[in-house]
Amino acid sequence: MLLGMASLVLLLVAGAVSWLFLYTGDLPDFGHLSQFAASTQSVVSDRCLAGPSTSIPFEQIGEPLKNALATAEPAQSLPHQIAWSLMCNHSGGMGKYHLNVIRLSWHIRMHFSQQQIFTIYANRAYFGEGITGVERASQEFFHKEPDALSVGEAALLAGLLRAPGIYSPHRHPERALQRRNKVLEEMVAQGKLNGVEAVKLEASPISVR
Repeated sequence: MLLGMASLVLLLVAGAVSWLFLYTGDLPDFGHLSQFAASTQSVVSDRCLAGPSTSIPFEQIGEPLKNALATAEPAQSLPHQIAWSLMCNHSGGMGKYHLNVIRLSWHIRMHFSQQQIFTIYANRAYFGEGITGVERASQEFFHKEPDALSVGEAALLAGLLRAPGIYSPHRHPERALQRRNKVLEEMVAQGKLNGVEAVKLEASPISVR
């Protein structure tokens, strides 16, 4: 009897694990995320995004923006944020929602490389005012390509991601300035920016289109 009960428990555990980490039939499609990490530039639409994204390859993001994004949004959180962005049509309670975000983020980690995940996130990131992706954000705010942004400009964009409405440089320039400077300080702390250069950048005003 004990052996039978143990076997039943093992079967239940195996079934639960399989559902959590193998079965994807009840989760949003994540295979299409590869379009946001393609080797060539393309316009990609997703019903869960605020608008279409001009998806660009990793190499076209530019080092200042890569560093600023990596500082403002730690790499370990990106799969979770991507998963969250895919759950726009979820059904059920909040418990099921959070569990499915965890399951989906696990599958994203298993399916894509760290570089692909970073690129997917950058091309799906929401910067407020209906602007999706780093390409559109760079053009809308600075009329530049992402790989042409200065460190200060990159820090401003990266700072928007936490709360685009609150840190909008158009609506709340003082808050945007403070948030940009916070990102610059964090870049210094993480060894991505020289302290002397950061001080100079923090003293400069923000300038957007």
